[in-house]
Amino acid sequence: MLGLLACVGITAPAGAQTYPTRLITIVVPFAAGSGSDTAARMLGQYLAPRLGQGFVVENRIGATGAIATTAVSRAAADGYTLLLGTNSTHGSNSALYKKLNYDPIKDFAPIAHTGVFSYFLVVDPKLPVKSVAELVSLARAKPGDVTYAAGSSTSIVMAESFARGSGVQMLKVPYRSNPPALTDVMGGRVNIMFCDMSSAVTSVQAGSLRALAVTTKARSTLAPDLPTIHETAVKDFDLASWTGLFAPAGTPKDVIERLNREVNAVLAMPEVKERFATLGIEAQPQSVDTFAGYVKSEVAKWTTLVKEAGIEAE
Repeated sequence: MLGLLACVGITAPAGAQTYPTRLITIVVPFAAGSGSDTAARMLGQYLAPRLGQGFVVENRIGATGAIATTAVSRAAADGYTLLLGTNSTHGSNSALYKKLNYDPIKDFAPIAHTGVFSYFLVVDPKLPVKSVAELVSLARAKPGDVTYAAGSSTSIVMAESFARGSGVQMLKVPYRSNPPALTDVMGGRVNIMFCDMSSAVTSVQAGSLRALAVTTKARSTLAPDLPTIHETAVKDFDLASWTGLFAPAGTPKDVIERLNREVNAVLAMPEVKERFATLGIEAQPQSVDTFAGYVKSEVAKWTTLVKEAGIEAE
């Protein structure tokens, strides 16, 4: 009997048997209503019954996600505090800040890739432009007068890459997250914004925002009539964002593997894929190792994009 128990103990680690035993918190680096917030809440909704514990989504905004990410990097490595990271927190922030209080690779254990987000270029409907060409003409005629809302590092990189590629100058208006930035574009206080479809699609459909283009090289199935920036202004412009689930470094491997299996099972559910698709999010399940490699490549990629766009670190 003792021998049998010993064998069971070896083949089924205690962590795997008992985790989770209480609420799990997913920290989101951006405001409620943002694309990452939407993804986190959907994940929590579907993961809760599979894991037998509730999920709490906590929004900690500021510094293009660095505040939340730093906090999670210092949390207990027990699987109960997770981060819904993005290509801002685990990509461009490495180049946007001279001093970052976390290491996106060393301080985190990647769990699962959760989705790729398509982006719109949207404008205040009262702005006298109805195409990307007209926007470029306006910006060239009035250098520095066209303003763009910057609610995340992704939106900053996209805007500056667009400006550099099309030969225009625009004035950055910084925000702590996308939702308040979008509100000011709709209110006419800022002219344009690069924003994830999940945050903007309802306002675009209602006419309170005008979408001029999508940021991927291929047209979006969600908005097939919209041209791409590649087609209209900047050749080979092809940018999107992503989200993924992370835990603090040192979190037990069996906990990471369990969460990866459950997240991937949720992402494979037809209703989840359909809900994601209507928001311009493509579910992309990956193994832990594949996602870890992806994150490393994305840190390098977005660091290069920041430098190529001529954005100076703060």
